[in-house]
Amino acid sequence: MHQNTLKILKQSKIVAKIISIDFDGTAGYSTLKIRVKLINHWHLQVWEHETPVTRRYAYHVFNGDTMVVRWDNAPHHRDISTFPHHKHADGVIVESEEMQIDGALAEIENMM
Repeated sequence: MHQNTLKILKQSKIVAKIISIDFDGTAGYSTLKIRVKLINHWHLQVWEHETPVTRRYAYHVFNGDTMVVRWDNAPHHRDISTFPHHKHADGVIVESEEMQIDGALAEIENMM
């Protein structure tokens, strides 16, 4: 899964530069952190954690120090119908289907 994430980022037309990659993994457990600069000078932080039974993720987009949008599946906001998947935008938490990097990039491109 993580190799696919990196490949998608490298091929994306909205990614200007991959700034850093941090990977730690062993025996079915892995964590990937990537920071990229987008073509409009926003930054995207990717965090994916996988175990044999679960996948956790967070995709954060920043304009300077201001968060533009974040998708994640942290197990809070139980009142959201798509729990644990949700999106933070404009100071509001809303429903979101399970997000993958390609879906996040597509939404970010629409926001640009």
